[in-house]
Amino acid sequence: MVDSPPDMRVRRREGDEQNWYAAVGFDERTRCANLASPTPEMLKYAVEVGRGDLVEYLARHPRTARRVGELGGLLATKAFAEIRGEAGRRSAQHPDMARIAAVLPGHFWCSLLAALVGVADRVDQVVDKVPAQARDLLEEEPPPEWGAVQELVADTALEAVWECATGLFALWHPAQLFLVMRVLAVFICPAPARHPDVARLCLLPLGRGILQDAATRMLQQSLGPV
Repeated sequence: MVDSPPDMRVRRREGDEQNWYAAVGFDERTRCANLASPTPEMLKYAVEVGRGDLVEYLARHPRTARRVGELGGLLATKAFAEIRGEAGRRSAQHPDMARIAAVLPGHFWCSLLAALVGVADRVDQVVDKVPAQARDLLEEEPPPEWGAVQELVADTALEAVWECATGLFALWHPAQLFLVMRVLAVFICPAPARHPDVARLCLLPLGRGILQDAATRMLQQSLGPV
């Protein structure tokens, strides 16, 4: 997306904005009803508008774009190796663990990133508490497609992802790291309309400097009151 021509990116964003307004509705009664009780379609297009702003930001900041790729590579290799090892140890009692690579795609990785970064800002310097608090967050509101396999490997996965992230503290400022985690979660989420926490914990907090005011407003109205 970052490599696509600027005029194509502009047209796509404008189309997503128009789709959001259509999802809200144009007559007063429908509009008021949907703003009072936002629909998944509203959130879908609000996230796409926000993603468009993110693409523009990454096009202006290629170093951040490269870092998103670096973290994604670490998760696909180092973190997944630890998860696969845990699955192997449990596969005798849980046969589905033998198919871990096939079972995990979906909302697994974006759920981990959203939970981790969602609590990371609140624990200040106590970085070792982040995975446990992220686990609590996942238990309070299980993500979409979160089943028995995801539950069994969640502790190992959170620790592995957080270890990959904190290993970059020596190279990246924490604020930059949390930005990269949020951006990665937003782009790998397969269906943000079914996963509001990605919009709430990863996209909306980016705010000014990355999101245009229109995107922020659309996200806020599509998520509704917390």
